Amino acid sequence: MNPTQKHALSISVVLFLVLISIYFIYPPAKSTRLGLDLKGGMHVILSAKPFPGSPVTENAMDQAMLIIRQRVDKLGVAEPEITRQGRNNILVQLPGIKRPEKALEIIGKPAFLEFKEVKGTDKKGKIILGKTEMTGRYLKDAQVDFDELGKPKVNLQFTSEGGRKFEEVTGRLVGKQLAIVLDGKVMSAPQVREKISGGRAEITGDFTIDKAKELALVLQTGALPVKLEIEENRTVGPTLGADSLRAGIKAGIIGLILVALYMLLYYRGLGGITCVALLVFATLFWGVIVIINKFTSWGWPLTLPGIAGIILTIGVAADSSIVIFERVKEEVKVGKTLRSAADSGFTHAFKTILDADFVTLIAAVILVFVGIGPVRGFAISLICGICLDLFTALFFTRPLLALLVRFKPFTRPTLVGIKEVVPE
Repeated sequence: MNPTQKHALSISVVLFLVLISIYFIYPPAKSTRLGLDLKGGMHVILSAKPFPGSPVTENAMDQAMLIIRQRVDKLGVAEPEITRQGRNNILVQLPGIKRPEKALEIIGKPAFLEFKEVKGTDKKGKIILGKTEMTGRYLKDAQVDFDELGKPKVNLQFTSEGGRKFEEVTGRLVGKQLAIVLDGKVMSAPQVREKISGGRAEITGDFTIDKAKELALVLQTGALPVKLEIEENRTVGPTLGADSLRAGIKAGIIGLILVALYMLLYYRGLGGITCVALLVFATLFWGVIVIINKFTSWGWPLTLPGIAGIILTIGVAADSSIVIFERVKEEVKVGKTLRSAADSGFTHAFKTILDADFVTLIAAVILVFVGIGPVRGFAISLICGICLDLFTALFFTRPLLALLVRFKPFTRPTLVGIKEVVPE
């Protein structure tokens, strides 16, 4: 395969990738996943505090993270972000949520379930409880159901071990009351008429259907091992997010147009190559974001800092073209033909581009590991942009330049922004 065929093949592969990106991008409104600052929703930082006799350990924090994620998943919130912040804080971001106060109540509820013998009542009628006979650790499932009067209740199913223990407890307390206590509050205190086998029980009370569903949800995920207090809580409105998105997109388009105009005015024909390369770069970038969101579980929600990173990489991509073209002009000035200058100029320029991008890449990688939230989104956009810049320069800009300089019209000095071009 001769060099011309190799260049044509390289360009064809890149354009094929562009078409794939366009396929996944369309329609943009549905394919692009937005972060909290653009879509609106709830942002809350929960600080873990120890229960009496139960310190905040790494294992407890990991378990709390898992339980919170399970509760959020059961709420049906799309694209949640749940991450650790420091040692004892958990960041929860729920884009698009309509009732943040209700979600916050469910997420942070301890859900510590206990079964206790009722010893009697005091003079004012308050129930006196005995020791804890069982806890929610033996619970396997909790589902909403209705009693014979149509009132909501919560059916409990225990594990095999829990079923045996519940059978032993109810057999011992026949004729007595067994209180079901959730987070220190007596939910119900039915009388045990007979030993209950089968590993099932129920919680009744003055429930609405929504309250019964919430109770079942928190019981399904188990009790939190730590007490969570709200450290920071704010709600981002969808209107503010939409305005910010429009402003970010507008800034990106204006930046792209201004860079393209500058390149056309200063480098003329060579600048035209840059314009096409920038369009390829931008399409591939958007395609990568959409494809990651579509085929991965963690996704890549687009945020304002992320958009800032994308806009910055447009400048990085334009810088790469400037370095290449300036090096080509230097090669022509020392007497080389434009075809020869394009080849050697790119080789030397790419080394410079690689060095510069590598330095920026190191800084961006450090930000990913030490940054949080928006800073990390900016860094990820920067890393992706740098990699795509190198890919576009190597597999699109270089072969396109090599092919175009073979055509005589393109070698005119006024067309390529060079005062004098050595004839072939």
